[in-house]
Amino acid sequence: MLYPRLITLPLRFEMKSKQTHTLVAMSLDEEPTIAEYFSEHERYRCGYCGSQDTNYSHGMWAHQMTVQDYQDLIDRGWRRSGKYCYKPTMNVTCCPQYTIRCDALNFKLNKSHKKLIKRVNRYLITGVKGAHDVTGRKQEDGSGDEQGGHKGVEVSLAEKAKPSEMVMPNNFTKMGEAADTSKSNTSVASDTVEGSSSAHSKVSSYSSKSIRSCTSTEKHIPRPGTGPDPNKPRCRKAKDIRAEKRSHKDRQKDEDVKNEGKKHRQEKSLEELLSEPDKVEHPAHKLEIVLCAPESPRFRLTFQDSYYLYKKYQMLIHKDPPEDCEKKGFKNFLADSPLEEKHEPTGPPEGYGSFHQHYLLDGKLIAVGVIDILPACVSSVYLYYDPDYSFLGLGVYSALRELALVRSLNHYAPNLKYYYMGFYIHSCPKMRYKGQFVPSYLACPETYQWVPIETCRPKLDASKYSRLSEEGLEDKNKDIDVDQVLVLHKGTMLPYSFYKSKKSRGSDEDEVKEYATYVGKTCAQRMLLVRK
Repeated sequence: MLYPRLITLPLRFEMKSKQTHTLVAMSLDEEPTIAEYFSEHERYRCGYCGSQDTNYSHGMWAHQMTVQDYQDLIDRGWRRSGKYCYKPTMNVTCCPQYTIRCDALNFKLNKSHKKLIKRVNRYLITGVKGAHDVTGRKQEDGSGDEQGGHKGVEVSLAEKAKPSEMVMPNNFTKMGEAADTSKSNTSVASDTVEGSSSAHSKVSSYSSKSIRSCTSTEKHIPRPGTGPDPNKPRCRKAKDIRAEKRSHKDRQKDEDVKNEGKKHRQEKSLEELLSEPDKVEHPAHKLEIVLCAPESPRFRLTFQDSYYLYKKYQMLIHKDPPEDCEKKGFKNFLADSPLEEKHEPTGPPEGYGSFHQHYLLDGKLIAVGVIDILPACVSSVYLYYDPDYSFLGLGVYSALRELALVRSLNHYAPNLKYYYMGFYIHSCPKMRYKGQFVPSYLACPETYQWVPIETCRPKLDASKYSRLSEEGLEDKNKDIDVDQVLVLHKGTMLPYSFYKSKKSRGSDEDEVKEYATYVGKTCAQRMLLVRK
């Protein structure tokens, strides 16, 4: 087990200029990120496939970290657990983990999402659980067991996730070819395609037209002196015919406008659906969601309740023994965060940093969502809840609430518009459901560019590890001069070139270069790498 050294922050950061070889003081707008990189590359147990020694990742301990640095790191495949940050070794690990994010501003509710929100609203308004909520069955939308110790939302739609084969372009091409064939040769289709409603309707339509065509060819020849042909309509003036056509078009247009307005009124937004219980004068239950920072007075006052809820959740949902749910572990895992709180005039009212969202039902704490509010996103870290309220599907419900939070914060911070859901693991069927949060994108593990998940699925079907970006694109943040990497040595900040020249023992340049490659050029020249 690796433990970080205690770092004493200097009052003054100094940097040696490469050209003048003199020490110059640097002015910093905020405390810089200080990270301690672990070069060991060990095998770990995989929480997704269950293998004992096939999970590989690189890690570092963040003594402190700016929100912008963490934003840049998660865009390169990093995640944090407390103050420990890790990046899966994608081309080696057994279950490659792709960073996934949802465009919250363009998020589209699906049928399952609406159904879940209505279930929660029904309970809040009437106090009545649905018939299927009280049977004791495991729910399909957020109340089941989690995979690998990750938050409940990551398996909320697992059982409803459609296999990728259902949406592959090849399938649609084959269906189109079949449709064209039935249209061009209806007699063959009617003999060979039995039980197909679409083919049957085409044949029936074609046959009925043929019948009408045959009967219309039998002309009635009137006898002289008997008057006009009774089988033909009476003659009408041209202006009457034109007036009737205009009237029909106007009625059709009014009907289309009416139907469109009705359809628009029926499609409620995410915010409208979530706020329905607030419009009821006397609801059966009241749900409050309170956002609090780990250093706030409220967090300290509710720490004990939050810990007991976490312990109950881990023991009943994950079957963890009591000794694995100690208060110290809870604090290290969920309460501690390396992110430095930051406030800006054009930022969120609560500022940027790590937060806990408390879900209070009639004043009782029933769930806690741990999140990071960053310059471009809300990143979901973990969720734990009271198992007694599993019938509410709190895993998915919290994700929808966090999506709504992104949309709300966007009014204050226009660049904050994404919801990061952790990792998407295509080789683990129970983790594919994340792609149903539409629209979603995966970060390419080689170029770190965002690719629509619909484009990625065929590639991941062929190989669990795959380059997702198009050929020819490169990582724009990979050209790193190791001499320009910033290091922190004995309380002084300096470029690696100067530290290297003063180092009396063996070189650690390979380790520093590896670190810089994984964090990227921008972070390597901005973060401070601890050197002993």
